[in-house]
Amino acid sequence: MQFAHETLGQRVRFATGGAAEAVAEEIASLGATRVMLIAGASEAAVAQRITAGLPVVETFDEVVRHVPVAVAERARATASNGRVDALVCVGGGSSTGLAKAVALSTSLPIVAVPTTYAGSEATDIWGLTEGGSKTTGADRWVLPRSVVYDAELTLSLPLDLSVASGLNAMAHCVDSLWAPRADAINAAMATEGIRALSAALAQIVQNPSDLAGREQALYGAYLSAVAFASAGSGLHHKICHVLGGLYDLPHAPTHAVILPHVLALNAPHAPAAADRLAQAFGSTTALEGLQDLRRRIGAPTALRDFGLTEEQIPAAVEALSAVVPPSNPAPVTPAALQELLHNAWSGHQPAETSRQRHREADLVRRVVASFDQTPDPRLKELMQQVVRHTHAFLRAVRLTEAEWQKGIDFLTAVGHITDDRRQEFILLSDTLGVSMQTITINHEAYENATEATVFGPFFVEDSPRIPLGGNIAADAPGQPCWVAGTVRDTNGQPVPNARIEVWQADDDGLYDVQYDDGRTAARAHLFSDAEGEFCFWAVTPTPYPIPHDGPVGAMLTATGRSPMRASHLHFMVTAEGLRTLVTHIFVRGDELLGSDSVFGVRDSLVQDFVTHPADHPTPDGREMSGQDWTEVHFGIVLAPG
Repeated sequence: MQFAHETLGQRVRFATGGAAEAVAEEIASLGATRVMLIAGASEAAVAQRITAGLPVVETFDEVVRHVPVAVAERARATASNGRVDALVCVGGGSSTGLAKAVALSTSLPIVAVPTTYAGSEATDIWGLTEGGSKTTGADRWVLPRSVVYDAELTLSLPLDLSVASGLNAMAHCVDSLWAPRADAINAAMATEGIRALSAALAQIVQNPSDLAGREQALYGAYLSAVAFASAGSGLHHKICHVLGGLYDLPHAPTHAVILPHVLALNAPHAPAAADRLAQAFGSTTALEGLQDLRRRIGAPTALRDFGLTEEQIPAAVEALSAVVPPSNPAPVTPAALQELLHNAWSGHQPAETSRQRHREADLVRRVVASFDQTPDPRLKELMQQVVRHTHAFLRAVRLTEAEWQKGIDFLTAVGHITDDRRQEFILLSDTLGVSMQTITINHEAYENATEATVFGPFFVEDSPRIPLGGNIAADAPGQPCWVAGTVRDTNGQPVPNARIEVWQADDDGLYDVQYDDGRTAARAHLFSDAEGEFCFWAVTPTPYPIPHDGPVGAMLTATGRSPMRASHLHFMVTAEGLRTLVTHIFVRGDELLGSDSVFGVRDSLVQDFVTHPADHPTPDGREMSGQDWTEVHFGIVLAPG
């Protein structure tokens, strides 16, 4: 067993019937003399009773769910104006969340007095909402120094909110079992939290004034929050944060509705966690145990009851697709998210996974496990992710055997046609956007550095060297083009002696590797001078089709896509200590800029190619012999290595 577990430092007091005394002691231990009370209007009376003996100099009651940035800024200003040295928050997750927002920028200590089972008081996680987007983070300064649990304060919590809030806490437990930092310690706390919450919620529904049940619920909520803070945010919480930020859905009911849907999605792919959950619920399966509890306590079932409309689901799917945790046990596609959210919106409850789906999931687990002993950790990760996502695709589209055979035949044909002169596999990668996505991932934007784009299948080593002002075209047909620029680093300093590889298609749309006679043309390399400047002659780029007489071309035809590439000139620039740049420049005004077949166009790489008549003087005095020519200037900026 190998893992690292971090425990948050916090003082927790269970003080049923004694909140006022406990809070006073905690404030005294902080040495605070100017306290700000944060509590919503509905909690005003109980908050004033608890803090009656404290040195409260400011009271802030503008408590709004999901903590809008504007509200947080007003609360911070109030604390600053009052020269506050401690915060006391009384209420649910929104009150605690607002106190955290103040502490985030002021580092003021918090004493939290929860009146729900939200659990925010036991985490170092903050959240702020602005413009329909919820931002979350973790910071040690927002963790309350002390938490005072008094079960009597939860007696006034309406039964429906008690149920929703308890299920919100249970969601922390479930999500922590497959969150990014899940480990044996937070799994043990989550399991005990589920056991305590299951028993407590059943007691509360049967007798809302039962203090023992309320105490158990607070105990379970605390364990759930500690487990969640340690393990991190899983898929369930990502979904609820997006829905809350986009549509201002109520926090606890949203968690209560979403919980069974995420459990149904993940349980077949995480059998150990599912078995642990089933044991905690005292049931045969995890989903069966949860759904039985939900039926007994009257849990909410449909997000449409809380304001979500069916028309809002696609935007939520789009937002969620960008934040799905890579560690989620089940592959999560946009289609899966669409189905999950639609079911949660309508109230359609997930059923136990069928025997067929169990068989499919079991095969995925066995294939993934076959790579467990791979010595190279990166290779292990790559192979296991390939398996997961490939099988997810097969299962999502329900691939037929005939379609599988066509796929095998297609890849075989790609292999047969690939050789040193024709890289059909690169064409396939290019036309599926895989090449461009790989470049995007590995070449993050850096300040003002020139953007990278696809390498393409036509680069070859050992191009001829030309001097500055030389001609890469050789005898390649096309309109002459003067290319000039300067290579600089991101500080604006010139980069001398940078190696600049350039290659391009000729006016007929062919690269020299496609010539039958083996000659070299429209390809060369040169070096920048002492001031980082470079210049050379080439041919004016023109549109051309990628090779489309093979299987990739057949794929494009079958899908109604064009093989045409926008006009461009290839560059590869290398210099010591700087990041190698592979890029193009494109011709402004080319009608194919928006439909480049390999998705290589970036706006910053589109340049002005100025056409000159034959009698216009050239930069190096070259005679054009009656031929028009073009000129382009391209400044290259290299990122640090």
